[in-house]
Amino acid sequence: MNATENLKNYILTRCGLDAVGIAPASALADEPVGKRPEDILPGAKSIIVFIRAIPDGAFQAAFRAKEDGNADAFASYAAYARELTPNMNLFFMQHRVAQFIERNFFHTATAIPSGPMQNVTSTNKSLPAFVGAKRVHYVLNSERAAMAAGLGEIGWNNAFLTKEFGPRQAIGLVLTSMEFEYDKPYSGEKLCDPRKCGICAKLCPVGAIPDAAGESEDMGVCGRSCAVAKLNTNACAVASLALRREFSGKVKTPDLIMTNSPDDEELAEAFAKKPLNDHALGHHPNYFCDLCTLYCPLGNWKERFADKGLSKFDGEGFGK
Repeated sequence: MNATENLKNYILTRCGLDAVGIAPASALADEPVGKRPEDILPGAKSIIVFIRAIPDGAFQAAFRAKEDGNADAFASYAAYARELTPNMNLFFMQHRVAQFIERNFFHTATAIPSGPMQNVTSTNKSLPAFVGAKRVHYVLNSERAAMAAGLGEIGWNNAFLTKEFGPRQAIGLVLTSMEFEYDKPYSGEKLCDPRKCGICAKLCPVGAIPDAAGESEDMGVCGRSCAVAKLNTNACAVASLALRREFSGKVKTPDLIMTNSPDDEELAEAFAKKPLNDHALGHHPNYFCDLCTLYCPLGNWKERFADKGLSKFDGEGFGK
């Protein structure tokens, strides 16, 4: 077993992760200054990328809240599919992988913080890094790294997708000065085609995601293009941060923004008026609109959820 096989075997068997790929650090050399692998680890040669699938049960808990009005059930989704458990699990796994590389191969390895609360910082004035459409500064672009490592592609709604799990996984990253045998960038079947699907745009309650005819941008890597929607992230924030009562859950929020496309100043003013609450680790509860990922059909969504009676969504609407 060579070094690459040894590392991958450790990640999959000893760490219990679901997939792993390795990309050369040069794959992200076109990222902005300060966000390139060598800016974070001088002499970086490899990006180790692994994913942990999120249990279907955590996702179906969101359906109980969204479809049945059971706001209490949403706590399971928030804790086990969104911020606490996936991120903390990967924190420990990234630390273990970095230690394994340093102890066994004697090369420097740097774990990259995971999740929207650690890997990204919002650029919207006075706003946190909301989950959903990202308009952020990040430590390292995990979605492009995962694509470069051959694990999947970035979807129209900007979420990372795999054939096995759709958007239902979390990504872990480790940089190292060691060279490995590299996986080829993802070149499999097209996972997301908004011309044939478009569910994410159809379900977005604030029009933050354009349809297939809308403006796009290229998030490709290593010479492979990947067109994704140019998102209206300010619109996404209205729903993701529950800046209107219709988007609130267990803890009701006042109507602070009645339009769907506020500017930065309007967002900052509205967020400053949000009442503080102790129902979350932060000063405000998280609401996670997430319709664009919750109902993404990839990863055998129909078999996992609709066929088991866990969701009423039929691909067009609710109620059937």
